[in-house]
Amino acid sequence: MTLTGLVMVLGLALVFEGGECRHHEVFVAEGSVAVLPCMDESSSVSHPNAVYWSKIVGNSQKTVWRREKSGLEFRPLRDLPRAKCPAPNFGKGDYSLHITETRLADGGQYICEVEGKTKMQKVIMLRVVRASISPSIVFEGLRIEAMCHVKPETPDISIKWKQNGEFVNSAIISTVSQRDAGKWTCQVSYNNMKVEATTTLQVRGISSPQNDSSVFYGSVGSTISLPCVFTDGLIPNTVKWLRASAATNSPVTLPHSAFNSSSGFIKRVEVGDEGTYMCSGVMEGLNGRSIKLQRTMKLVVARVLSSSSDPMTLMCNLSDSSQITSYEWLCVNYSPNDTQTLTTVQRTKNPSIQVTEKDAGEWMCRYYGNQGLLGNVTSHFYTMGALKSGNSSSGNKTAMVLGLGFLFMVIFLILFQMYRNYRRKQKIHLYPAMENIVHQTITEREWKERSREKRAEACIGEPKSVCV
Repeated sequence: MTLTGLVMVLGLALVFEGGECRHHEVFVAEGSVAVLPCMDESSSVSHPNAVYWSKIVGNSQKTVWRREKSGLEFRPLRDLPRAKCPAPNFGKGDYSLHITETRLADGGQYICEVEGKTKMQKVIMLRVVRASISPSIVFEGLRIEAMCHVKPETPDISIKWKQNGEFVNSAIISTVSQRDAGKWTCQVSYNNMKVEATTTLQVRGISSPQNDSSVFYGSVGSTISLPCVFTDGLIPNTVKWLRASAATNSPVTLPHSAFNSSSGFIKRVEVGDEGTYMCSGVMEGLNGRSIKLQRTMKLVVARVLSSSSDPMTLMCNLSDSSQITSYEWLCVNYSPNDTQTLTTVQRTKNPSIQVTEKDAGEWMCRYYGNQGLLGNVTSHFYTMGALKSGNSSSGNKTAMVLGLGFLFMVIFLILFQMYRNYRRKQKIHLYPAMENIVHQTITEREWKERSREKRAEACIGEPKSVCV
């Protein structure tokens, strides 16, 4: 308190002869409701009182709110909505001043004067606490400082900082990132009083993924989208996707048809798609300077491998299993209406499971990390021992079909040949009447030939006239 203010307060105390003068301190956070106490416990309140609230500003005393004995109220126009004394409380001897939406500038020394049957004066020191971030507009990679303001200032305070409810060692960050975003709270301790003021830090940049080296999991044959989402209102001039080459460990630009500004889209994940990807964007920052924002992320590809042994072994294979803590194998069944039912068979740190012929069907492998379920992969084909016996049965059936086909062909050829022979025989007697005529004609011709030959033999040695 300044010397002038002290003299003024003492002077006011002398004016109220026979009254009392008390000093109080109030600590509040900016934006909250401040209640400056002014209680008259000894008053019988059987008569009207006049109440005057004023604030010491510099070397003068300015009225904040007052009420005459007639009930007429006076308030400065600029502070009309925020400072008042609830009149209904007067009947209880309560003349406290209520200040809503407290501002840092409201801090200072206030005087409550009550004049009625007795005279009373009280001095209240209001201290307002504000938390802020500098600079007010924050981009990823910049330096920030969280600041705690107390007005009026006092050297006898202790300040601690919390980020999202957890105490932190420093309120200065040299390179800010998305994980620093959230609520920053300034906790002020003074004269056995504690008050907290909170501000929100919004970091402009890439909101998803929040951190570099985020890991995403995709199963072979599935579709996956690697996110690259910028904070609201932030539109980059250019966006580029790169992938680190496994051979040279150098970035390779990916085609725009596969990756766009909002996400890296892979229509069908294949073995070989695993690795490190990076998206970057360039935009205008403060003072016309360009700012480049980028994120790196890792894609892990999952698939189910099977052995040829009996019993068969199914293995949940991931291109990087360093963050996997356990595996869960589930049997997949489908009802007649295609409702899927999952039955847990095994959950262990071992990525493999042994199955037999009776386990034929569809299987799913879920893999977990410290943060919970990371993904799953399904074997969309039968990989059990039953499949091998099924293949053997299928081979036997094929051989049987081929054998029966060959046998049917031989029987068909035999029957066909018998039919041809039968038809050939049938064609000989196709016209029996004509065949009789031909046979009779041939027979008569043969008879005449034989008769001629006999006469010729009988005429040997006889006169020619006899044999005519």
